[in-house]
Amino acid sequence: MNLQEIPTIATAEELIDRALRRASRVEESVRNADYRARLTAVRKIHSVADNIANPLHSYVKAFPSFDNIHSFDRSIIDLTVGVDKLRKALGGVEWARKEVLMIATKYVPKARARKSADNTMKIMSEAYAKMTNVVRQVEKKLNFLISARSIFRNLPNVDNEKPLAVFAGAPNVGKSSLIAAISSGKPEIKSYPFTTKGVSLGHIKVKYDIIQVMDTPGLLDRPDTERNDMEKQGIAALEHLEPVIVFLTDLSGTSGYSIEIQKALHDEFRNRYSDYSWLDVYSKSDLEPEFLLDYPNSISVSVMDSTGIEDLESELVRICIQ
Repeated sequence: MNLQEIPTIATAEELIDRALRRASRVEESVRNADYRARLTAVRKIHSVADNIANPLHSYVKAFPSFDNIHSFDRSIIDLTVGVDKLRKALGGVEWARKEVLMIATKYVPKARARKSADNTMKIMSEAYAKMTNVVRQVEKKLNFLISARSIFRNLPNVDNEKPLAVFAGAPNVGKSSLIAAISSGKPEIKSYPFTTKGVSLGHIKVKYDIIQVMDTPGLLDRPDTERNDMEKQGIAALEHLEPVIVFLTDLSGTSGYSIEIQKALHDEFRNRYSDYSWLDVYSKSDLEPEFLLDYPNSISVSVMDSTGIEDLESELVRICIQ
């Protein structure tokens, strides 16, 4: 399921205006005024109902079935908009669709049964009022779906058939800068912690293959129960996608997080994901190190002078593809 391709969702008033505007074009060229009114009213009621119910149906169908989506997508949905909230919003919209069709089914026979044009128009107006009132009752539900769609458009579309490397580490250790240097990813880069608000994806093209590289929010050395939703997005990627882990450690002391904190975080995740392929990277190698570490097979890199960038790319290719 591609969350980024959910179509545009109309607001309640946009939906109502569109339905009424299309119904206003419906006309019957019958000479008898009363008969013409009945035919026109029936067609207009059907038109309004269809132009409300059909878009509502498409909105509900555009969102994923929570029973069939990948566990990572479900986790990301829950962390960004809330699965239960999304279910309720979709349920409300589906209720509105059924209610509108039921109103049309109820009022079409009434319109057909009226003898005079005036009475027929009154029935049609009553049907209009009831159908549009139903749409307004789910205005907040539609607004929620509009907001969810906007959020989903910025989420990464991970291809589970292609290799994935997730860049992890404490805040401000240079993950986003490194992602931007080696891939097509364009994460926001600032010189303060927690710039990255959610996971994002870039790609490295290797001949006929592609390596996906994911930027994640900075992690703090604390239990999962105490992590914020930004951190939990990174954890979700590690838990559900089983990627290659590229763990960045800043030895320069400029990240704002001590080597003790970074090492504790490193050791926790090294043990937690011991079955995963792992690559240790020392970032900001152009700066004088304040600390020394000796992780096996580590690579020192700098996006400022390109030190180690080619070595990192080659190692990712070796681990992910060869």
